[in-house]
Amino acid sequence: MAVAVILAGGRSSRSGTLHKSCRKVPGDLRSWIDRQVDRLRYAGFAPVIVVTGLRPQRVHRCLHRRVSFRHHFKAVQGPFSTLQRAVKNIRNPLLIVQTDTVLPSVSDLQCLRRTMQNQTIAAASMVNDCGSGGHPLMLSGFMARNLQALLWENPDARLDKQLSYLPPEQYKRLNRKMDHSFPRLNTQREWCSSRIRARRLP
Repeated sequence: MAVAVILAGGRSSRSGTLHKSCRKVPGDLRSWIDRQVDRLRYAGFAPVIVVTGLRPQRVHRCLHRRVSFRHHFKAVQGPFSTLQRAVKNIRNPLLIVQTDTVLPSVSDLQCLRRTMQNQTIAAASMVNDCGSGGHPLMLSGFMARNLQALLWENPDARLDKQLSYLPPEQYKRLNRKMDHSFPRLNTQREWCSSRIRARRLP
Protein backbone atom coordinates (compact mmCIF):
# COMPACT_ATOMS: atom_id res chain seq x y z
CA MET A 1 0.00 0.00 0.00
CA ALA A 2 1.30 3.47 -0.86
CA VAL A 3 1.42 6.19 1.80
CA ALA A 4 0.43 9.83 1.22
CA VAL A 5 2.15 12.62 3.15
CA ILE A 6 0.80 16.18 3.26
CA LEU A 7 3.48 18.71 4.21
CA ALA A 8 1.97 21.45 6.38
CA GLY A 9 5.03 22.43 8.39
CA GLY A 10 5.42 26.03 7.26
CA ARG A 11 4.40 29.11 9.19
CA SER A 12 2.10 30.37 6.41
CA SER A 13 2.49 33.83 7.92
CA ARG A 14 1.53 35.73 4.76
CA SER A 15 -1.88 34.09 4.63
CA GLY A 16 -2.93 35.93 7.79
CA THR A 17 -4.76 34.36 10.69
CA LEU A 18 -6.29 31.72 8.42
CA HIS A 19 -3.87 29.03 7.31
CA LYS A 20 -3.88 28.35 3.55
CA SER A 21 -4.96 24.77 4.30
CA CYS A 22 -8.18 26.12 5.84
CA ARG A 23 -9.43 28.11 2.86
CA LYS A 24 -12.39 26.78 0.86
CA VAL A 25 -13.21 26.52 -2.81
CA PRO A 26 -16.50 28.34 -3.57
CA GLY A 27 -19.45 25.98 -3.39
CA ASP A 28 -17.58 23.43 -1.28
CA LEU A 29 -17.99 23.27 2.49
CA ARG A 30 -14.75 21.34 2.91
CA SER A 31 -11.49 23.00 3.84
CA TRP A 32 -8.64 22.81 1.35
CA ILE A 33 -6.80 20.14 3.34
CA ASP A 34 -10.00 18.09 3.77
CA ARG A 35 -10.32 18.06 -0.04
CA GLN A 36 -6.75 16.81 -0.31
CA VAL A 37 -7.31 14.00 2.18
CA ASP A 38 -10.53 12.91 0.43
CA ARG A 39 -8.88 12.84 -2.99
CA LEU A 40 -5.89 10.85 -1.73
CA ARG A 41 -8.13 8.25 -0.10
CA TYR A 42 -10.28 7.90 -3.23
CA ALA A 43 -7.07 7.22 -5.15
CA GLY A 44 -6.16 4.37 -2.80
CA PHE A 45 -3.48 5.97 -0.63
CA ALA A 46 -3.35 4.80 2.98
CA PRO A 47 -2.47 5.91 5.50
CA VAL A 48 -2.62 9.67 4.94
CA ILE A 49 -0.08 11.45 7.15
CA VAL A 50 -0.16 15.18 7.86
CA VAL A 51 3.17 16.64 8.97
CA THR A 52 2.94 19.85 10.98
CA GLY A 53 5.68 22.15 12.17
CA LEU A 54 5.30 25.84 12.87
CA ARG A 55 1.89 26.93 14.21
CA PRO A 56 0.34 23.45 13.99
CA GLN A 57 -2.84 24.41 15.85
CA ARG A 58 -4.07 26.32 12.80
CA VAL A 59 -3.91 23.16 10.68
CA HIS A 60 -5.58 21.03 13.35
CA ARG A 61 -8.54 23.42 13.54
CA CYS A 62 -9.49 23.05 9.88
CA LEU A 63 -8.81 19.33 9.42
CA HIS A 64 -11.95 17.24 9.93
CA ARG A 65 -10.71 13.92 8.58
CA ARG A 66 -9.17 11.02 10.45
CA VAL A 67 -5.46 11.05 9.58
CA SER A 68 -2.12 10.24 11.15
CA PHE A 69 -0.20 13.23 12.50
CA ARG A 70 3.50 13.80 12.70
CA HIS A 71 4.83 16.95 14.30
CA HIS A 72 8.27 18.29 13.43
CA PHE A 73 9.59 20.07 16.50
CA LYS A 74 12.61 21.38 14.58
CA ALA A 75 10.76 22.88 11.62
CA VAL A 76 12.88 26.03 11.89
CA GLN A 77 15.69 23.97 10.34
CA GLY A 78 13.89 24.29 7.02
CA PRO A 79 11.65 22.42 4.61
CA PHE A 80 14.10 19.60 3.94
CA SER A 81 14.24 18.67 7.62
CA THR A 82 10.42 18.62 7.62
CA LEU A 83 10.52 16.30 4.61
CA GLN A 84 12.93 14.03 6.49
CA ARG A 85 10.53 13.91 9.42
CA ALA A 86 7.76 12.99 6.97
CA VAL A 87 9.58 10.03 5.39
CA LYS A 88 11.07 8.63 8.60
CA ASN A 89 10.48 4.88 9.04
CA ILE A 90 8.36 4.65 5.87
CA ARG A 91 9.27 1.57 3.82
CA ASN A 92 6.54 1.65 1.20
CA PRO A 93 6.28 4.04 -1.76
CA LEU A 94 4.92 7.40 -0.67
CA LEU A 95 3.33 10.44 -2.25
CA ILE A 96 4.56 13.88 -1.18
CA VAL A 97 1.94 16.63 -1.33
CA GLN A 98 2.36 20.30 -0.44
CA THR A 99 -0.54 22.20 1.04
CA ASP A 100 -0.64 24.67 -1.87
CA THR A 101 -0.86 21.96 -4.55
CA VAL A 102 -4.18 21.11 -6.18
CA LEU A 103 -4.21 17.39 -6.68
CA PRO A 104 -4.85 15.96 -10.15
CA SER A 105 -7.72 13.59 -10.84
CA VAL A 106 -8.13 10.32 -9.00
CA SER A 107 -7.20 8.42 -12.18
CA ASP A 108 -3.99 10.46 -12.53
CA LEU A 109 -3.07 9.75 -8.91
CA GLN A 110 -3.75 6.05 -9.43
CA CYS A 111 -1.53 6.11 -12.52
CA LEU A 112 1.21 7.74 -10.46
CA ARG A 113 0.83 5.08 -7.77
CA ARG A 114 0.97 2.24 -10.31
CA THR A 115 4.15 3.68 -11.80
CA MET A 116 5.98 2.91 -8.57
CA GLN A 117 5.29 -0.81 -9.03
CA ASN A 118 8.31 -0.72 -11.34
CA GLN A 119 11.13 -1.57 -8.95
CA THR A 120 13.74 0.38 -10.95
CA ILE A 121 11.98 3.76 -10.55
CA ALA A 122 13.06 5.93 -7.62
CA ALA A 123 10.70 8.87 -8.18
CA ALA A 124 7.74 9.89 -10.32
CA SER A 125 5.89 13.16 -10.67
CA MET A 126 3.22 14.94 -12.68
CA VAL A 127 4.27 17.68 -15.08
CA ASN A 128 2.21 19.85 -17.42
CA ASP A 129 2.45 20.09 -21.21
CA CYS A 130 5.46 22.40 -20.91
CA GLY A 131 7.31 19.94 -18.69
CA SER A 132 7.05 22.08 -15.58
CA GLY A 133 5.44 21.36 -12.26
CA GLY A 134 6.71 18.33 -10.43
CA HIS A 135 3.98 18.01 -7.80
CA PRO A 136 2.69 15.78 -6.45
CA LEU A 137 5.82 13.66 -6.18
CA MET A 138 5.97 9.91 -5.65
CA LEU A 139 9.04 8.38 -4.00
CA SER A 140 10.14 4.79 -3.63
CA GLY A 141 10.89 3.51 -0.15
CA PHE A 142 14.57 3.29 -1.10
CA MET A 143 14.65 6.92 -2.23
CA ALA A 144 12.94 7.97 1.00
CA ARG A 145 15.61 6.21 3.05
CA ASN A 146 18.35 7.97 1.06
CA LEU A 147 16.79 11.35 1.83
CA GLN A 148 16.51 10.42 5.49
CA ALA A 149 20.24 9.62 5.62
CA LEU A 150 21.32 13.13 4.52
CA LEU A 151 22.32 15.77 7.05
CA TRP A 152 19.81 18.61 6.83
CA GLU A 153 22.59 21.24 6.87
CA ASN A 154 24.34 19.62 3.90
CA PRO A 155 24.35 21.90 0.79
CA ASP A 156 22.91 19.00 -1.19
CA ALA A 157 20.05 18.57 1.28
CA ARG A 158 17.43 19.81 -1.18
CA LEU A 159 14.82 17.66 -2.82
CA ASP A 160 15.25 19.22 -6.26
CA LYS A 161 19.01 18.54 -6.14
CA GLN A 162 18.54 14.94 -5.10
CA LEU A 163 16.06 14.41 -7.92
CA SER A 164 18.47 15.97 -10.41
CA TYR A 165 21.08 13.36 -9.48
CA LEU A 166 18.79 10.51 -10.54
CA PRO A 167 19.40 8.98 -13.98
CA PRO A 168 16.52 9.59 -16.42
CA GLU A 169 15.39 5.97 -16.28
CA GLN A 170 14.88 6.25 -12.50
CA TYR A 171 12.86 9.48 -12.52
CA LYS A 172 9.57 9.13 -14.39
CA ARG A 173 7.67 12.29 -15.41
CA LEU A 174 4.04 11.78 -16.34
CA ASN A 175 2.47 14.41 -18.59
CA ARG A 176 -0.93 15.88 -17.83
CA LYS A 177 -3.04 18.25 -19.88
CA MET A 178 -3.56 20.99 -17.32
CA ASP A 179 -1.45 22.53 -14.62
CA HIS A 180 -3.01 21.83 -11.23
CA SER A 181 -0.37 23.70 -9.25
CA PHE A 182 -1.21 26.89 -7.36
CA PRO A 183 2.26 28.00 -6.28
CA ARG A 184 1.08 31.14 -4.47
CA LEU A 185 -1.81 30.88 -2.06
CA ASN A 186 -0.38 33.05 0.70
CA THR A 187 -2.43 36.22 0.65
CA GLN A 188 -6.18 36.77 0.31
CA ARG A 189 -5.63 38.47 -3.04
CA GLU A 190 -3.61 35.55 -4.43
CA TRP A 191 -6.25 33.11 -3.24
CA CYS A 192 -9.11 35.06 -4.82
CA SER A 193 -7.28 35.25 -8.15
CA SER A 194 -7.05 31.45 -8.17
CA ARG A 195 -10.71 30.82 -7.44
CA ILE A 196 -11.87 30.90 -11.06
CA ARG A 197 -9.51 28.03 -11.88
CA ALA A 198 -10.35 26.22 -8.65
CA ARG A 199 -14.09 26.22 -9.47
CA ARG A 200 -13.42 23.96 -12.43
CA LEU A 201 -11.79 21.32 -10.25
CA PRO A 202 -13.83 18.26 -9.24
